[in-house]
Amino acid sequence: MTGAKGGRAQHLPLAVRKELVLDAALRVTAREGDAVSMDAVAAEAGVAKTVLYRCWNNRDTMLHALDERESRRFTEQLATALDAARAEPDPANALRDVLIAYYTAVRDAPESYRLLYGTQVRADRARAVQGSRARAVERLTPVLRDWLGDTAPEGDRRAGVLAALAVGAAESGARLLLDADADWTPAELADSVSTLFSGGVPGFRG
Repeated sequence: MTGAKGGRAQHLPLAVRKELVLDAALRVTAREGDAVSMDAVAAEAGVAKTVLYRCWNNRDTMLHALDERESRRFTEQLATALDAARAEPDPANALRDVLIAYYTAVRDAPESYRLLYGTQVRADRARAVQGSRARAVERLTPVLRDWLGDTAPEGDRRAGVLAALAVGAAESGARLLLDADADWTPAELADSVSTLFSGGVPGFRG
């Protein structure tokens, strides 16, 4: 069976169909912003609009699901990068490895990043981003404490501040990466941010 443009939509499990609809919604949102309509998403997905309503009750629930999926994707990618970097004994190199992985994810999925961190973000999307940011800081805090070897009672608090700064620096770097005029590579941005930490955070100095 074919899509809406050529007949009936192919029968797929609902979970698979939902992911395909969200992929289409992401592409439409990247082009049209939050003015995206169910009609436009259905056309992009190549299905009848009734298929969309089998997946989502309305436009808002669909967009909320899209925000949550893309936010979760970046958090999971960061967690994977952190797990891989734990084997690196040098904190500066470990941070650089994490940043390269993060910036590579941004470069490979620019539509997702612009959706979450664009200049005009809906309130519910902003909440999804805040949740993603909080999870990133929470995940990074104990890793930084281990890298720094900070066993003092205030170690978690200091590591938490550094984690928040690192996440903020990573987000700023990602915006530069997506600037067509900046012409940065993931490795170049990672070098700049890790060098900043190496010079300003005692535990990261060689």
